[in-house]
Amino acid sequence: MKSFKHHITEKRNIQDLIEKQIIVGKGARQGQIVFLAGGAGSGKGFARNNFLEGEKFKVRDVDELKKAFLILAKTKDKYKEIRGLDLRRTKDVMKMHMFIKNKGIQDKTLDLLLQGGKLKHLPNILIDTTLAEAKKVDKLVPQFMASGYDPKNIHIVWVLTNYSIAVKQNRNPERGRIVPEDILLATHEGAANTMWNFIRKGTPRGVDGGVYIVLGGPEHTVLWKDKEGKPIKTGKKKDTVVVKDFKYLVMKEPGKSMTKEKDLLGQALSWIRTNVPKSTITKNLFGTGQKKE
Repeated sequence: MKSFKHHITEKRNIQDLIEKQIIVGKGARQGQIVFLAGGAGSGKGFARNNFLEGEKFKVRDVDELKKAFLILAKTKDKYKEIRGLDLRRTKDVMKMHMFIKNKGIQDKTLDLLLQGGKLKHLPNILIDTTLAEAKKVDKLVPQFMASGYDPKNIHIVWVLTNYSIAVKQNRNPERGRIVPEDILLATHEGAANTMWNFIRKGTPRGVDGGVYIVLGGPEHTVLWKDKEGKPIKTGKKKDTVVVKDFKYLVMKEPGKSMTKEKDLLGQALSWIRTNVPKSTITKNLFGTGQKKE
């Protein structure tokens, strides 16, 4: 059994560790918007919890909404049309998608998140999205600006994970849901197209915060480990790892123009070519070469 002195020493050692993170808005607890982008299966949830100060944000995650409504359908006398759906089955995934879309639930949840801004202060909000289409940003940004958010505080973080890893993660039965593979492919192609257009041509009007590319995947993430070589975990449930290092690029600083630095742009393009799916679309966009996945 560990002594009290051992627990105090262990706690101090954890506090002394330097955890690498992307700090948006200088760590502000209000007034920040982050679009967390990336194709399905990219590991955005891990990035949110470990690469960003996720605890400072209210999160709008459609996948979590779907889970919540399935629980309500199972435990309450509501939403019989989705009762019993299994998000590991393609047909059920599509039924659930249409249920959320037809109900306008995404818009309603955003309205609820923004109510706090109208009354007291502007909450930090993180939008978990594939960003397969730029119109997602075009639709939401005017709402944020109308609520009082400063364009310099609206940021984009793209989690760029190798497509083969995303495919494996998507097929993991413990994931609880499986995205149909044609849609999975489209989200990765779309996210790459959207983000590369932003990098080359600039972000949409109203988005003047930072733009970052995070290289996802376990091989690019270094964790702090204990003397036994096991990842050090923190949090009340001891379920959060402490990240020592990970790879990311800053393509735009808040309030400044998108970078024109050739080496940085070259590095970003190299990451994209290495990690996006090898398809006809990416071949035309990035010269990746075409092969079947």
